[in-house]
Amino acid sequence: MNTELIPFQIETQRVVELLAKQIYQSPLALLRENTQNAFDAIRLRLAHDDNFQPRINIQLAPDRITISDNGIGMTPNDLIKHYWTAGSSSKNNELAREAGVVGTFGIGAMANFGIADTLTVETESALTGERTFCKAEKAKLSIKEDCIERQILPTTSQAGTEITAYITSDSYINIQQARDYISDFVFLIDTPVYLNGELISQKSIESVVSPVSETWRYNQSTQKIGERLTADVLLILSNNADVWIQLTNLIWSGRTMPGRLVLRSGLSVFRTFRSGFGLATASVSSVYQFGGVADLLVLEPTAGREAITVDGLQLLQSMMVEIDSFTSTIVADRDECDSSTPFMNWVISHNRYDLCGRMKINVTPGDRISLYEVANSHTSPKRLYEENDQGVINMLASDDTPLLVLARSNPRRTCEQNYLNRYASIEVISNSPIVTNRRKYNQFSISESGLSYRLESILEKDYFLKSNVDFGIISHDLPVLSQKEAESICITLNPENQTVRLILGIYETEYDAFGSMVKDFVRTVIFPRVADFVPSSTRQGAEAFLKTIRCRELFEYADDDLGNLPKIWEEYDAGLITMEQAVQRSQVAVRSSIQVVEVATRANDVVQDIIENEQALLNATAETVLNIDPSPAITRLELETPAKLLVIDDDQPPLRGYRCFLSITNKVREEMGEFFLQPHRTSVVWGGQKTLFIFLHHSGQFGLYYDLQTREPVEAPAGGGSYPTATIILKDRLFIPIPDEIRKSFIPSPGERKRFEVRADILRTEYS
Repeated sequence: MNTELIPFQIETQRVVELLAKQIYQSPLALLRENTQNAFDAIRLRLAHDDNFQPRINIQLAPDRITISDNGIGMTPNDLIKHYWTAGSSSKNNELAREAGVVGTFGIGAMANFGIADTLTVETESALTGERTFCKAEKAKLSIKEDCIERQILPTTSQAGTEITAYITSDSYINIQQARDYISDFVFLIDTPVYLNGELISQKSIESVVSPVSETWRYNQSTQKIGERLTADVLLILSNNADVWIQLTNLIWSGRTMPGRLVLRSGLSVFRTFRSGFGLATASVSSVYQFGGVADLLVLEPTAGREAITVDGLQLLQSMMVEIDSFTSTIVADRDECDSSTPFMNWVISHNRYDLCGRMKINVTPGDRISLYEVANSHTSPKRLYEENDQGVINMLASDDTPLLVLARSNPRRTCEQNYLNRYASIEVISNSPIVTNRRKYNQFSISESGLSYRLESILEKDYFLKSNVDFGIISHDLPVLSQKEAESICITLNPENQTVRLILGIYETEYDAFGSMVKDFVRTVIFPRVADFVPSSTRQGAEAFLKTIRCRELFEYADDDLGNLPKIWEEYDAGLITMEQAVQRSQVAVRSSIQVVEVATRANDVVQDIIENEQALLNATAETVLNIDPSPAITRLELETPAKLLVIDDDQPPLRGYRCFLSITNKVREEMGEFFLQPHRTSVVWGGQKTLFIFLHHSGQFGLYYDLQTREPVEAPAGGGSYPTATIILKDRLFIPIPDEIRKSFIPSPGERKRFEVRADILRTEYS
């Protein structure tokens, strides 16, 4: 049998693009890439012939990976033009996309040579019957000479492809780890995939998105979800207002969108798929914290990574805006809305208090009654008490004159208050805080004058709020009382309150610490009381601020924005520089998309006063529950540090529940750092090799995501959710908090280098 040599070719422009994206973080990329290619080959054959029985077999050994399929196969010409030509794909066409293939980047053999030194391919085309065998050795690869062995074999009438990668001795694979890794990508596809004889695909979607306990269901075909989204809807509601939704036959902006969404409230984490093949763990902003499965043909992976493009992420976010709205209108017609905090939060953020009629309010004496009944019944109680003094309630309430009692906490309190103010005729019996012994500037002590001046300066500089600060005794032992005046905010401080006394004492005894303590006092105590007055909390203010931020900074290179990378590889092709020089120069050119952490620094050595102040304020205010509402960042713009990772020892109190803080890349800080100076919410989700941070602007109009991918899987089951905001901003660093569940995956061991691939972008969460 004759053996001939054929060339191994590189299309320079495409290779540069893939290199710039640092496509292969995981040494197991070849397992995913070849399994994906096998799946695509089956999708392509099904498009031509749906009568065959598809199957993928994976055989794993520490030194060998073999993946075989009975898909479309390849012709000798396909092998030369596509498989052995990096950057060229036979699937980058309309027919392949309609067939539902996952990959179109044309990576071909490249993925294998990260941990393999030899690769064999035996394939037979279902279209032509031609059968071919190829062998490549990494040591012999060259773009200057023919280096791939090829043999034309007799046909067997058994179409398909078998690829075997022989692993280098220093990269032997862990079988269980590899099994878990690939199972995450294939468990949902219809094609049977066997790994060492075990079926690892064709799993039920309920294994990812378990149904809620059903109290009521809504089932409707061709339901208009919002302005752009129409779908067949199955919604299941539990008695405690948990929501499960399945959307099929989707139409988005008039265009049919093959696939499905299966969501459950409270999950936060999305698993994204294309034709059932896993792409990425993702998250979008949802008041219901919807997570689950998004299996949509429109979703596309980024080159060589378990990630979806930013356009796909933005699409999911846009859909979620309409799904949240639709869910709220459905839940509003059910008594279960009274148990749904997400429903109440959505009502408040969208000013839809008309939907609160089925919510119930406390009556003393008596049972709780609906707000609608209060507004529309002539016999229902008409007196409302807005405070929580039980003595007042006992004195005013009787069987003859029952009393409506406003909820103590939000969001329920805000919903009750606004609904009754708008739709009911009630008499408000108030016990509002009262200020006595109010003192103006000429009556202040030296420490009070210093605190007043510093507060007014911080509020104007950091929050664009003009304020007048005075002192007075406030009832209910409140530390602060704020009132809106014509052009400013009047803020009264209670000098008898423990927190205010603490800060005044610091002015007198530790003046060096006074400035930072006041900033932290504003962030933790003042801001929640004036948040609604901050200009950027409005739609107009948010839009104005958004214009100051660069609205897209993906750390991925487009074909027309490759900088000097093409020149580097053109010089290599021309023989002007060596391969080693080309690789070194390319790594420098793309370094801004990679984040490397080599050592953890004790936070006390960098920001000791922040930790001490936080603990002192928590003790003084007797706070027991960490707030996940929008909050300002912790700022120390006078401090500098070369540290990239801050940690707090286990024997020290955490900072807002965190013991680990990661510095974002300088490029993100330079381009988008102003975002973090605005109050924001913090959400974090993780799964597989990805950790995704979502920072939502306090206006609710837009957010920023920071996407990290690691070489190894995160050492925790997929999860996440909303967390307290604890962004730390220094002069030359911006640190984001790492939840305790996953901090071990971010702290390097001695001599270890943690390497993260970074993406960041602005996401719109509301539309005019």
